[in-house]
Amino acid sequence: MRLKQNAISFSLPSILIASFLFAAVAMTVYSQSAIARSILPEQKEAASARDAVGDAMSKLDDLNKRIKSQEELIAKEQERLQQYQNDKAQTERDLEAKKAVFEQKSKVLDEAWKDRSSY
Repeated sequence: MRLKQNAISFSLPSILIASFLFAAVAMTVYSQSAIARSILPEQKEAASARDAVGDAMSKLDDLNKRIKSQEELIAKEQERLQQYQNDKAQTERDLEAKKAVFEQKSKVLDEAWKDRSSY
């Protein structure tokens, strides 16, 4: 009977140790699953923020292209305006020169009429 008691008494601490180990493992697994929560909301928020950054960069790129195009158009129009202003200045000089010639020719014609009338 003594052998039986020793076997039982020896088995009881083994059972207690095994139960303790099982409980410890179960608590560890349960606590890890509780700690390891879902990060899906954070992933969605990060993806949404990344998309917003991409959209903003695309919009900025588009605006930069529009600005460059407009600046090129303005430069061409300023060049055309400068040419018109140069043409105007040249035409005004030509007009003054032609007026001077006209006045001179008109005086000569007036003199010719006067000379003719005196005959």
